[in-house]
Amino acid sequence: MSVKRLQTTLWLVIIGSMLIGGVLGIYLIGKETGEYNYELLLPMGIGSVGGLVIFLANRKFKQKRNGNVPDYDERSALLIQKYFMIALYVILFGSGAALLVAYAMGIQYIETGLLIMCLFGIFMVLGVGALVAKRL
Repeated sequence: MSVKRLQTTLWLVIIGSMLIGGVLGIYLIGKETGEYNYELLLPMGIGSVGGLVIFLANRKFKQKRNGNVPDYDERSALLIQKYFMIALYVILFGSGAALLVAYAMGIQYIETGLLIMCLFGIFMVLGVGALVAKRL
């Protein structure tokens, strides 16, 4: 399989996944409210394809500006790999320690909203850390 064909297949899978996710979202909203609003399909499709077009235009602009210089090299990939290895153990041991401390304090139940906020914080830290590791 050629690289061009592989990239086309990859973009089709990504766009298809976004559309399936959008349809699933419309279904879940309809299941919750009892009204399935299929008028949201058009904005969902336009948004998915528009996002792809903006991404491809931005990539083309960067390629014209920088030439064929890659965005990152092997050293950046190695730094990101090391960062995620360290972050994995910090998150595992930190979460375990936090649960043990909460259990020792007598907390038996944790609110779901608090867990969502903790997960959001972990994703934010991981994302910002990955961007910093990429720029080093």
